[in-house]
Amino acid sequence: MSTIDVSEANAQIPRRVQNDGAIPWFLVFLYMLLPIGFAWLAYGDIRDSHLHDVLRRGGYEANGEVTESSAARSGVHVSYRFSVDGVPYSGDAVMTAVHYRVPATGTQIPLRYLPKDPHVNQPSDWEWDWGHIVFYLFGLVMLVALGAFVIAGLRKRKLARMGVVVEGRVTGCAPDRKLFTVYYEFTAEDNVGMEGSTLMPEEYEAGAPIPVIYLRGNPKRNDGYPMRGFYFPD
Repeated sequence: MSTIDVSEANAQIPRRVQNDGAIPWFLVFLYMLLPIGFAWLAYGDIRDSHLHDVLRRGGYEANGEVTESSAARSGVHVSYRFSVDGVPYSGDAVMTAVHYRVPATGTQIPLRYLPKDPHVNQPSDWEWDWGHIVFYLFGLVMLVALGAFVIAGLRKRKLARMGVVVEGRVTGCAPDRKLFTVYYEFTAEDNVGMEGSTLMPEEYEAGAPIPVIYLRGNPKRNDGYPMRGFYFPD
């Protein structure tokens, strides 16, 4: 039998609710850092890709001399220098390792620069590393998943604070790993019949009473009461 005083629960609206620690918020913070890291990596390639298009349309050609080069997992890092009308300039870029070998110091490489500002320059052989797109997509998926997780948590919190508590009736119960999925029905305002389900630590028999909380403006958003993941301090 239900031990929840429905009238007392509804008299507390809006309720004071706190997270009971079931949601690992430190993991949320961790997953926030990962998409930011992927976005930071993507920024460099996207910026260089835009620069490549600008130089391809309006850049002048020149020969640069390699001053330093090194191989890395992300590609080949090349530093170089060149001159325009006797004025020295320099630059650096990360080249795709698949299409570019580590050049020796002093090697001549073709490059393009903006005539109005030769400081804006790039090797002509620069190419977008399409292999990176897998990591960028992975970061995007993680960011979307994180957003969905946070939004779901906020929606549940609103239900816990503002929801109306009524007595429902169990219509079925099925094992769900170490818990039970309890199916129920209840009557919302205006005698509208609704259905729902929730995870419970104990098994319920069909026909047993069960306290249910629902959102007055949207009864389809409902759960068992008190809600898992929250507690209601006095």
